[in-house]
Amino acid sequence: MENRLRLRIDKIEFEAEGSADVIEKEREIFMQVFLPVAVDAIIKMHTPSHTNDVNEMTERKEIPSISETKKRENIVVGNDRAATDYSQLNLVAYLKTKGTLTEQDFTLFAAYFDEQKNGKEYFTMEDVKRYYSEARRTKPSNISMSLNRLAEKGYIMDADKIVQKSPKPYVISSEGIKFINKFTPKNETEKSFVKSPKYSAKIDSRYVNVNIDNLNLNRYPEIKSLKDFKSKMMMVLYIITTEKAGEWFTTTDVMYLLTDIFGEAATKDQVNGVFRREKLWFLVRKVDENKRDSQRKLLNKGIEYAESFLASALAHKE
Repeated sequence: MENRLRLRIDKIEFEAEGSADVIEKEREIFMQVFLPVAVDAIIKMHTPSHTNDVNEMTERKEIPSISETKKRENIVVGNDRAATDYSQLNLVAYLKTKGTLTEQDFTLFAAYFDEQKNGKEYFTMEDVKRYYSEARRTKPSNISMSLNRLAEKGYIMDADKIVQKSPKPYVISSEGIKFINKFTPKNETEKSFVKSPKYSAKIDSRYVNVNIDNLNLNRYPEIKSLKDFKSKMMMVLYIITTEKAGEWFTTTDVMYLLTDIFGEAATKDQVNGVFRREKLWFLVRKVDENKRDSQRKLLNKGIEYAESFLASALAHKE
């Protein structure tokens, strides 16, 4: 069922219909751009003026429609209100005003630019790959990680009304719009030296091409809902094995899957600790090109341990 919102302020009327997120976007545009111009026009109409009718008609501001406003939306970036003419910008020029961007911020701003300039109703991972090419920016090995993090923050959400299911479509949420409007560009000299607790193993892992959208995660309990590291690690290995994305794992592979695919903290000691304590859960073989490293595959006891959480999650849903 679609929602409807109707506002009336003196002679000014506003009406929006659709999903809650669509209505929120329309309302923000109305309050930030349309309403101030309309109020200004009404004040001028009721204020006595000694100018002639020709001058009054010339000076009076034209009130833009909401559909026109969305195409050339006046947005607040940091503390500066500026009219952005997207027809005169390409993605490279647009992003220059945003300063240094993380991969997640780049994805969000590029999708927003595509929406404003080209009227795109949704975007997919394939669009994000195109954004990197258009921006002449080095493409990361796992784009799905940025999409997953943005979804976790609530900045993007599934485009449920889009018939297309693959590649998965997304839209920018009202929280994402708020983030964009309040974003303050960072100077090149403002670099963060805070060390991340999450280990990145992109170069060494065979799982760099895993796409989290293809793992059917709705069938499994959320990794973040599991209480301890062992449970999270075993569920991740179970998902990868069950969805036939792989079956043999080195310590580096496990660390990469946990940190770069599922967004969980992991250290080498934690992973090897599970391997060492739960020897009956894994089949072990040496890696040919590196005899000091080993690969492990889930055995029945390890699978049964992971499935105990799966059964519990299903029972909870019922």
